[in-house]
Amino acid sequence: MIVVGAEGEVEDVDTFIEKIKRLSEEKGIEIQVVDADLICGKDHLLSAYQHAVRAFEEKRNSMKRISMEILLYLSGERQISDAIKKMGVKKDSQKLVFIFLDSKDHDELKGKISEDEARKIVEEMGMEIKEDVMEPSREKLRMLGFSEEEIDTVDKDKYEDLVLEKVAMVDIIK
Repeated sequence: MIVVGAEGEVEDVDTFIEKIKRLSEEKGIEIQVVDADLICGKDHLLSAYQHAVRAFEEKRNSMKRISMEILLYLSGERQISDAIKKMGVKKDSQKLVFIFLDSKDHDELKGKISEDEARKIVEEMGMEIKEDVMEPSREKLRMLGFSEEEIDTVDKDKYEDLVLEKVAMVDIIK
C-alpha cells in the first residue's frame, strides 16, 4: 500500500472519479481516494488496510474490492453508501488522501507502481502533495462521529487511538 496526502480542487467529481478508475485499470491496481478531513494519521489508514486484508483472508469481507472494504473500516460504517457519503470525494473536497493497492495481492504492489509514480499520478490529477493533511484533530474526530465527551477523555497525542478503536469496531458491527 502506498499512501499520498494531497491538496487541491476537485472541479467535477464524476470526471475525477472516472479518471481514477481509468488509471487504476491501466496500472492494474486499485486507487482509493478519500476525504483527508476524516483521516486521523497514517495509523488510521494502516489499521483500516490491515482489517480489510484480514477480512478478505478470512472470507468475512462485505465488499468485492479491497479498496471498498478499506473505505468501510476507515469510516467506521457498516454500509458502503454511508461510508461513501462520509469519506468519499465531494465537490468541496480540497484535502485528499490517495491509497494505491494491488487488487490481487493485498500484501504488496509487487513493482506495479513505485512511490514516485504514485506521487506523479496525484500531481497529474491536479493536486499538490501535502502529507500533513492526515494529521489528527478535534474537528476530524467530531466529523467521524465522536462526542465532545469522548474526545475529552484523551490527550491530543492519543486522538489516533480513538479512531483505531472505531476501525476495530467495524468487525463487530458488520
